[in-house]
Amino acid sequence: MLRIIFKSLGLLTFTLILTACMGQGNLNYKQSRMLKNEGFILENNEWTLALPERLLFEFDQSSIPANQKPRLVRLSSQLKKYNLDKLTFTGHSDNIGQSEYNLALSEKRAQSVAQVFLDNGFQSHNIKIRAKGASQPLVKNDSDEHRAINRRVNITIIP
Repeated sequence: MLRIIFKSLGLLTFTLILTACMGQGNLNYKQSRMLKNEGFILENNEWTLALPERLLFEFDQSSIPANQKPRLVRLSSQLKKYNLDKLTFTGHSDNIGQSEYNLALSEKRAQSVAQVFLDNGFQSHNIKIRAKGASQPLVKNDSDEHRAINRRVNITIIP
């Protein structure tokens, strides 16, 4: 009888350890799997989605192109479904123009993406907006194509 109890405890311990390992970045396995499927990347224990290839802003613009809104609405629904409702939106710009202007523009970009999530039921107290301006380019700002890549918004899950 004692042997069965120890085997059961051992199996239970193993299962708990395995379950803890399957979740990544302070999230459970299902949440992690969904985020990976959506394109999020786990770095430094943070899940982040860079939207440059999915959501490019035109030069000097902060409005979301109409063809991109359905993708953001679907993403917001997925995150809400998996109880991932605390988010940081970080806006970026290219390096053309004054740094103060680019900082303000990157904030407007982050706010415009965040507004889609707010319109879909996210609570404002769970949303953070950060502006980085041109301080964190993905690629050198040495061509029109590269500058377009740097005009983006990243979404980070807040655990």
